[in-house]
Amino acid sequence: MDKFLKRKNANSELGPANNSNEEPGVSGEQKKTKMVSSRQYNESYLSFGFTFTGDPTAPTPLCLVCGEKLSNHAMVPSKLKRHLQTKHQSLQNKKTEYFVRLRKHNEKQGILMKKNAKVSERALKASYLVAELVAKSKKPHTIAETLILPACKAIVAEMLSPDAVKEVAKVPLSDNTIARRIDDMSADIESVVLEKIHISGKFALQLDESTDISGHAQLLANVRFLDGDAIRENFLFCKALPEKTTGEEIFRVTSDYLEQGGLKWENCTSVCTDGAAAMVGRTKGFVSRVKEKQPDVIVTHCFLHREALVAKTLPADLASVLDDVVRMVNFVKSRPLKSRIFASLCEEMGAEHKALLLHTEVRWLSRGKVLARVYELREELKVFLTNERCDDAKQLASDEWCARLAYLADMFQHLNELNTRMQGRNENLLTSTDKINGFRSKLNLWRQHLESDNIDMFPLTQKCQGDVNTSVLFEIIGKHLKTLEEKLSFYFPSTSTECLDWVRDPYSSGAVFGKDMTLQEQEELTVLRQDRGLKLSFADLPLDSFWLTAAKEFPILANKAFSTLLSFSTTYLCELSFSSMTAIKTKNRERLRAVEEELRVCLSSVPARISALCLSKQAQVSH
Repeated sequence: MDKFLKRKNANSELGPANNSNEEPGVSGEQKKTKMVSSRQYNESYLSFGFTFTGDPTAPTPLCLVCGEKLSNHAMVPSKLKRHLQTKHQSLQNKKTEYFVRLRKHNEKQGILMKKNAKVSERALKASYLVAELVAKSKKPHTIAETLILPACKAIVAEMLSPDAVKEVAKVPLSDNTIARRIDDMSADIESVVLEKIHISGKFALQLDESTDISGHAQLLANVRFLDGDAIRENFLFCKALPEKTTGEEIFRVTSDYLEQGGLKWENCTSVCTDGAAAMVGRTKGFVSRVKEKQPDVIVTHCFLHREALVAKTLPADLASVLDDVVRMVNFVKSRPLKSRIFASLCEEMGAEHKALLLHTEVRWLSRGKVLARVYELREELKVFLTNERCDDAKQLASDEWCARLAYLADMFQHLNELNTRMQGRNENLLTSTDKINGFRSKLNLWRQHLESDNIDMFPLTQKCQGDVNTSVLFEIIGKHLKTLEEKLSFYFPSTSTECLDWVRDPYSSGAVFGKDMTLQEQEELTVLRQDRGLKLSFADLPLDSFWLTAAKEFPILANKAFSTLLSFSTTYLCELSFSSMTAIKTKNRERLRAVEEELRVCLSSVPARISALCLSKQAQVSH
C-alpha cells in the first residue's frame, strides 16, 4: 500500500538524530505532522466507485454514487471499499465500466450546471442594463416586462433562432426586479460620488425646491467637485420636505444628508439658489443658516432667474401689447373647437404653423416663443378673430400695434438667446458674467444705432415701418432699451470680473492681482507667470485641468482659483432635474413618493458599477 503514498521528504524515515535539518523549537508531534504527505488518487480506486475532487496535490475522495466527500486520509483502498460495501451494498459487485459511465454522467451534469450558472450571470447583468435604460428613459418599471422583453423575443425569434428566444426569456424583468436594480445602482452611484467628494475636499452646491404633481415639496441638490484632472458636476439628492418649505427646514434636510455622507459645511465653497425668500432671507433663510456654518461661502443668485426678472420689465405701451397677445391666444385655445377651426384656417391660408403657443410665467423662453408665433400667424389670426366677431381683431388691423408686436418678438428673441447661452452644464461665474456684460454692451450699441434711425438689429420691426409713425416707435424702443439697462444694473450690480482675469489667463499682461489676494497668493501667481512649462501647457489644457496641474506646485493659488471655478452661476441642473421628475412622476404614477433613486440613475454623470453589483448578487434566471 506504500506505493499509493507520496512522500515529500526522502529522509522522513530517518530518526531525529539523523536529521541534520532539524528545526529548533519544533515539537515531535508538529514534526511528525509536517513530514506526513497528502495521499494521491489512483485510477484503480474507480472500481470502488470513487473519483477525486479539489486540489490535485491534496485530493479529496468523492463517491460517484452518493456524492459524499471523505478526508484525504481516507484515500486508502480498504476504506473506500468499506464505504462501498456499507452504504452501497447493491453495487459492490458492479464492474469498473459501470462506474466509468457514472463518472461521465456526473461530468456532463457538472458542465450543464456551469453553463446554466453562466447564463444566470449574463441574465443578471442584462437585467441591470435594462433597468438602467428604463430609469434613463423615465418610463414606468412595468415597461420592461410588458414591452422590452416581448420586443426582444420577437426580434431574436426573427433574426436568430427559437433557442435564442429561450435564453432571452431567462432575463428577470418584473417591475419589482427593475425597482430593486435601480435602488442598487442608485446606492452604488451615491457611494462613488460621496467618495469622490471626500477625495476632492472642496465642493459647491446648487439647490432648488418645487412641488410635484402629488403636492409634495421636493428639495433638489446638485454638487460640483474636483475629480481627477477635471471639475465634475453631478446629481446629489432629492428629498421630500415633510411639512413647511422654510429656510430652516431646507437647511435641516440638507445638513442631515451632508452629515450622513460624512461631508462638512466647512468644505462647501459656494451655494447657488433662486431668489425665493426661504432661500435668501436675511434672518431665517437657508443662506443665512449656511453662513453661520461657513462664513466664507460664496452665495449666488441664479443668473437665469435674474435675467428672467429683467425681461419682465416692460413700459406701459409694450405691456399692453403683451396683454392683448395673451388674451388673443387664450380666446383661441379656450375651446378645442376654436383650436380646430383656427388650424383649418391656417392650413387653407398656407401657414407654416397651425397652432398658437400658450404663455407661461415660469418658463423662461415662453414670452419670446408666444410673441414670435402670434406675429407669424397675425394675418390668419386676424381673419379668425374677425369671423368670431372678437374686438381684438382691430388690434391686428393696426400697423402701429403690429410694429410694437414685431419689436417685442425681436427683443425677446435676443433675450431668449441670452438665456439659452447661460443654460447648460459647466457654467460658472466667469462665463455667465461675460455673457451678461456682452448683452449689456449690445444694449448700448443698439441705443447708439437707434439715435441714427437704424434698427437693423430688429429685423421684424424693420419690415413693419411702412405706415407707422417711426418717431413714436423709436421713442418707445429707446425707452425700453434704457429700462433694460437699468434693470440689468439692478439685478447684476457687481458684474465686473476683471479682478479674476488671473483665473482665466494667469499669463495675460492685463491680468491684475485681486483685491482680496493675500501676499502668499500674489507671490505664487508671480512665480507661476515665470513657469514656462506650465505656460506651454496652458494653451493645450482646459482651464480646470490647467489649475489642477498647477495645484501640485502652487496649492494656495490653485485653491483660490477653484473657489471661483467650482461656483455654480445658475440652477440649470435643478431645473433639469425638475423636468425629469415631472416626466417620472406623472398623474398615473403620482403615488410614487420617493423619486431620488430614479433621478440619480437617470441624471448622474457617474455610471453605476454594474459588473461589481453582479458579483455581490446571486444570479437567478427568470422562470
